[in-house]
Amino acid sequence: MKKSSFILALGLAFLFTSIPVQAHHAWQLDRSKLVNLTGTVTKFDFGNPHVFVFLQVKDEKGNMTNWSAGGPSPNQLSRGGWTKESIRAGDQISVAGYRNKDGSNVLRFENVTLADGKVLAGYAGNGPGQRGGGFRFFRR
Repeated sequence: MKKSSFILALGLAFLFTSIPVQAHHAWQLDRSKLVNLTGTVTKFDFGNPHVFVFLQVKDEKGNMTNWSAGGPSPNQLSRGGWTKESIRAGDQISVAGYRNKDGSNVLRFENVTLADGKVLAGYAGNGPGQRGGGFRFFRR
């Protein structure tokens, strides 16, 4: 009886601890089209659990729209050359990523191109054939 109670308790503990993890990864991405945005950074949040870049982008009609682009954790990105000073408010950057299926102005970024042409890999740096920590820093 003690063994079955232990197994039940262990199973319930696993269930209740996995629910927040599932909710944390709420991106529902439209992977049918890579979106490329160019705009001005309004904020750069190099914090856990994910790095976020906030930017203003001019839409097709010439109106300014606000976007957010999320990436991996600071730990993963720092292994590829990112720092909390990699991007600053006011910088002109380009972001490539996949948009949320709900049509909101939210991307999960694959890479970020700085004004000087340097490309900082986001999720794109952890692709097939690469091991964990495969984020890299390269020139275009």
